[in-house]
Amino acid sequence: MKSKVLLVLLVIFGSCGVFKNKNMVLNGRATQATLVNNKSYAWFTEEYNSYKPNQALINQLKPLKEDLKVLVVAGSWCGDTQRELPRFFKIINDIGVPEQSIEMIMVDESKKSSALNISVIQVTNIPTFIFFKDGKEQGRIIEKPKTTIEEDICNILGLM
Repeated sequence: MKSKVLLVLLVIFGSCGVFKNKNMVLNGRATQATLVNNKSYAWFTEEYNSYKPNQALINQLKPLKEDLKVLVVAGSWCGDTQRELPRFFKIINDIGVPEQSIEMIMVDESKKSSALNISVIQVTNIPTFIFFKDGKEQGRIIEKPKTTIEEDICNILGLM
């Protein structure tokens, strides 16, 4: 019986339905520094420091660092975001993508943001990483990568 209740709760809430602390909910535009400089988001620094990207793939991506633009839609309360967002920034920093090339929109538990109506860009699951090159969307990583973030980015950008 307990396992059925747990299964129902997981289906209802999904991986982003578990709130660790409602005071941690960010809403609106944010930057990596927003997360690094606040002790309430210790999960960010812990995951960032522990993630070891594939250096060969990072080296493949480095020549594209100036052309890459990314829109990130994430939730500070979301387990998937707490795993994938620090990894994403570790990769982006290793590549050397300029800070102004990353736009991050944080949503509340209702997946609403004071900065943007995310339904306009057809985002329903978070985190969503939308990659642009020359002003055109190249692809998305939604919730979690198919393999690793760096490999998925290489695939999106046609490097693999």
